Amino acid sequence: MNWKCCLYFSVLVLLLASCSNVTNTIRNCPDAAISWMDLLMINDLQYTGEVEGTNEGAELEKGEVIGEVEYKMADNACSNHKMRNGDAAFLPAGTEIYSIKGYDADFRVLADDKVYQISENPKAQTLADLYDIEGKVDKISIESIEDGSHISDFTPMNTNAFIEEYLSLEYTGIEGIEKKRKNSSRTFIRIHLNDGTSFRTTYYISENVLNPGAYGTEKMKNIMLEETKRARSD
Repeated sequence: MNWKCCLYFSVLVLLLASCSNVTNTIRNCPDAAISWMDLLMINDLQYTGEVEGTNEGAELEKGEVIGEVEYKMADNACSNHKMRNGDAAFLPAGTEIYSIKGYDADFRVLADDKVYQISENPKAQTLADLYDIEGKVDKISIESIEDGSHISDFTPMNTNAFIEEYLSLEYTGIEGIEKKRKNSSRTFIRIHLNDGTSFRTTYYISENVLNPGAYGTEKMKNIMLEETKRARSD
């Protein structure tokens, strides 16, 4: 009797382990050559792992485990796959996801020793809700839209005034500014944090809109005009 139970259990485990592969085979997934971005989704939040500057200049300390990857999309998902909690583009199933000490997990998390920064947060109402950077900004710089090279730094006074306005902006999402930004000239600005990490955002000065989806204030626009003019004269 015991050996029959063991045999049954072993067969059941094998069937469960192959279930996802069988499902993908039936659906002929993947069904196309897909160029995945390095994405991760947990707790209804989507993060991106290809944000230039987020893995530079700091020894980030792991916090607590907040979840793990359940499904690797690359080589498995169909082209119409809709991301769900636990999905990751390239991270294998079982990869643990950690909070980062000093940051809200809604802003940045750590997985496979790489920083993943928030890209979509349906709960965020302002940029302060989206980006946990209040009191953590060292400086703001302007970068070339041609090659991303450094052009100039904001003055400390303008850095502080700009960030105060920036964090108060209503977060509308990319779709909210899509039409406004299409035909506008753009300026790259990089926000440098005190721990040595940074991230870039784009400012469409004429329309006064910014990625990742917000309408700027007149004060911010005037600061940008002042700083871009000063950059050209240097």
